[in-house]
Amino acid sequence: MLVPNYKPKSSSGGLRIGIGNGLPYSPSYGSSYGRRSFRLNVRNILLLTAGACFLLLLWNMRSSSPSSSTSVYHAGKALPQYWSVTGKTDLEGVTTWPKPKDFRVVGLVFFGRPVSVSILDCYLKRNLARNGGFLDEVIWLARTSVEEDLQWLDAQVAAEPAYTRRDLLFEGIDYASAYDLAENGTMYIKMDDDLVFMEDHAIATLVQHKLEHPENFVVAANVVNQPSLSWMHYRFGAIKPYFPELTPPNPEEVAKQGRWRPSELPKWSGPEDYHITEEDKLEPPFEGHRWLPLPDDYPIEKTPIATTSFDAFSQGLWHWQVAAQEHYSFFEHLENNDLWKYKFHTLDYHFMRMGIQMIAIWGEDIIESDIHNGNGDDEYHFTEVMTKRTGRHAVVDGRAIVSHYTFLPQRSGLESTDILERYRAYAEENICPGKMAWPNQFSKPAAAQQ
Repeated sequence: MLVPNYKPKSSSGGLRIGIGNGLPYSPSYGSSYGRRSFRLNVRNILLLTAGACFLLLLWNMRSSSPSSSTSVYHAGKALPQYWSVTGKTDLEGVTTWPKPKDFRVVGLVFFGRPVSVSILDCYLKRNLARNGGFLDEVIWLARTSVEEDLQWLDAQVAAEPAYTRRDLLFEGIDYASAYDLAENGTMYIKMDDDLVFMEDHAIATLVQHKLEHPENFVVAANVVNQPSLSWMHYRFGAIKPYFPELTPPNPEEVAKQGRWRPSELPKWSGPEDYHITEEDKLEPPFEGHRWLPLPDDYPIEKTPIATTSFDAFSQGLWHWQVAAQEHYSFFEHLENNDLWKYKFHTLDYHFMRMGIQMIAIWGEDIIESDIHNGNGDDEYHFTEVMTKRTGRHAVVDGRAIVSHYTFLPQRSGLESTDILERYRAYAEENICPGKMAWPNQFSKPAAAQQ
């Protein structure tokens, strides 16, 4: 793991062992007060051999074990359930409501990317009914033909009785076939496969909202990195000033600056006239770069978030720099445990297009929506077509916080950052320590093997 505030124990940086350790010593002295002459006998040979083996063992352990400054992953201790509840507002979400027994709650996850699903998996297992959550089952809707990724998914399904795999026939953006499995009397929690954070009570909050407000056709979570909600979070003051790191840092310095906590980052430095305009197609400065905090009094209006608007197709969708600033701001609120700064009661979209990165919807509403006679765009169908057709609205319950990694237009830019691995480090430390389902492209860290 990366150790904050790391300081070498000594200037030599090595393990000090006395030369005479393990060798026989006699308290008897000669007339010159010198040591008694050492005789090479069988006993002494055995002691010398044992001492040498011990030294070799110590050296091997020191050189072969992963250094605490080279692995970003560290299995900590799982946070207690509902850890984000602070009591500061009336927007905490549902924490004491028992799971209803007269219907099933089923997760629908569009599977395609193990690199992000491996993080989501931590949160899904934490939310299974057998673990005190609300999900009776999770159905993985496979929308990929990459055999290695499907084999990885099969391994997860085989290991978890509540997981099921369903294969989809898909073409382009046509998502209609994903909903053919819908059943009456079942509430579905539809999720994107790149949700990388989920509050413990998010699913329970959506389920309760659906039961208490049947007049709403669909209810969504409060999503970090979702264009229209990005504008809301900006207006609430939840977004902090950040700029991209412009030059690669010294790896040793990075090792001292933490794994996911923004408080361990250095302040941003760069040209005084540096800015990112609304028209800029920002090129990533280098692969694996970080975003660094600006002074608290830096004008937020001069940062990427200021280009957003309350629109499903705002710059928050197209510009990866907006998403990067959002994610780093979110890490700051995670560290400070003040997610309440993002929250509100209910936001009604009044027939506008609403993001469906995580929604609750009844099976009968899916069936009656006749989605196959639409254009295949499930977001448009559920939040615009069906709301206008039925007069039932699409709303966001602002008490249920989740974080969404990336949209397709943002992907190449966000993949040049370290953001996804910061979410992974957070989950490995706090949500599923030692239990992460590592993607194939990762070698399982020694810390996770323990």
